[in-house]
This record gives sequence, C-alpha cells and structure tokens, in this order.
Amino acid sequence: MAFGISGSTEKSQMLGSDVTVAYLDGYRGFASDYNVTALTPCVRVLGQYKGVCKDELVGGQDSNQMHTASRDNGINIITFRRSLISPDPGDQPYPTEGSIYVIWAMGRLDHNKEPTFHDIYPKTDIRVELGRNESSSNCFSFTRSDTQLREPWAKGQIYDKTIRTFKAYLGPSGGKRGYQGATGQTSTSLAWYINGLLAPELWLRRGLTYSFRVYGGNNPHSAEFYHPLIITDEPHGGFDRLSDEAQSKVRVLTGVEYSRRGRPRPTAAGPLCLAKHKDLTDRRLDDDFPSFRKFNRSLIYTCEEVQHGVENPRDR
Repeated sequence: MAFGISGSTEKSQMLGSDVTVAYLDGYRGFASDYNVTALTPCVRVLGQYKGVCKDELVGGQDSNQMHTASRDNGINIITFRRSLISPDPGDQPYPTEGSIYVIWAMGRLDHNKEPTFHDIYPKTDIRVELGRNESSSNCFSFTRSDTQLREPWAKGQIYDKTIRTFKAYLGPSGGKRGYQGATGQTSTSLAWYINGLLAPELWLRRGLTYSFRVYGGNNPHSAEFYHPLIITDEPHGGFDRLSDEAQSKVRVLTGVEYSRRGRPRPTAAGPLCLAKHKDLTDRRLDDDFPSFRKFNRSLIYTCEEVQHGVENPRDR
C-alpha cells in the first residue's frame, strides 16, 4: 500500500506527491520513502531517475523509520515514523493543524519489490482535518474484496505465416483480466498492442525477416511515453530499468546497439500512438468487460503524424 501527502494543495493528486510504500515480505515489514515525478515505474531518463522512485535514487534520503509490522485476520498492520519537517528537500512537511489532501493506493509489487500500477485507489479527493478541537470518526469499516478471480481474457496469438510486418503501439494493460491474467506478471498502466491485440504471442519462423513498425513514443525526455521496442530473453521486460550487471546477463535479440564504451542505446523508437480510455471512464472497471474485443472497442485512439521507427529483426 502507498500513502502520503498529495502533490496538489487543492485535490488528491498522485503526480508530485510524497508517499510511503509499505508492505510485508514474510515476517519483515518495509516502509520506504518515495517521490512521484511521473505516472510510471521508476526509469532513467537522460541520466536522471523519474517516475515512482525511492528518494535515495533522486538525490534524497529515506526519512522513514520502521516501527512495527504484523498481519492480523488478513490485514497488514505497519507503523512507522518520520519527522514532521524532514531535512530532505524532496519530502513535504506534515502540518499539525488545518486540512491537507492525501492519497492512497493498493497494488502488487514486481519481482524487484517495486510498485507497479495500482489496482485499488479512491475515486474522490481525500482530505484530512488535523488538530481539530472536537474529535470525529468518519472512517469506513474494513471490507474484504472478492477472492474469486475472474477468468482472464483469451490470450491473443498471431501465427499467420503470411504476416511479415507487425504494428506495435501502446494501450491500457486491461486490469487483472488483461496483461496480468495473460502473463501472470504485474503490469504498468500501459502495455504493447501488436496488430490490435494486447501483448499477444507471436509465432515466427526461423530464417525469415520480420518488420516491426514501432509507435511507442520517441521523446526521451518523457518518462511516461518513451517506449522503444527491445526484444530480449528476459521474461519481465524493462531492459532500461535493469542495472549494468543485470543487463550484461540479458540476451538482446533486437532493438539495441552498443556504443564504443559499451553503453546500450535503443534503435527502434517511433512517434506515439496511444489507445486510451474515454474521458471520465473509471479504469477500475476494466475487469467488467467480458472479452478483450469489447474492451478494445471502448477505447479511443490517437497517433502522431510523423515518421515511425522500423526495426527489422531476423528470427534466430
């Protein structure tokens, strides 16, 4: 779970917020200090970290001190402490009186114990009154979510022998019945769509040449909408988020070239084509769609009108 001070003084806003990500790993509790500079997992953009990043990565410090951690009747209980006014300039001060807007969200961590896109979050603004003269209890009781998981959408497959060109663009990951259900892995808010299908399986033949027309964004200053296409044997993806040591152990099939100093740089980046929800659509209801086809029809598509990136990998 993540909880913290909103990035806006007028509403509950994730962007710009100062949050604590708390979780239990076995019997051990964690409460790490994060800054949200972009609505994406932490990535390195032109030498700087942007996204949902630990304070230590963006030049700050972890100001939280872990106190207790336990699990009681299916509920994780974690307590920690932090100075009201932190010496870290990236931390927001906690007032002792007046009203402040806060944010919270719940979701899964990836294989590196880093937060990904959250599954549960409030739809309205959350404001807390501090230092009031008369106490008031207006909290909701704990509830249990439906433990019965819905059947994932049918996994897309492209196995037509005559197809040599694939169009790759970005779109919403589709909740627990979409990318998570098809792959069994956590997802960010976006996923690759190939020829109109959400993260499909591609059946390729050895010895043939295939072209990928890439529409994942070509602005390296954008942490959220810069997605070069890189094909590797690493099952989790996110090649640019790996350490130098981890990258050296990954077999890159296409999408990367190396400088004279051995630094990897992407070669397949194109303009941004994006499938997205219509305005005022609650993406927490994605799981209510019975199939990906009906979910896909509810989206709207936008695309930049500039030359796309093309990568021609040879299947090995």
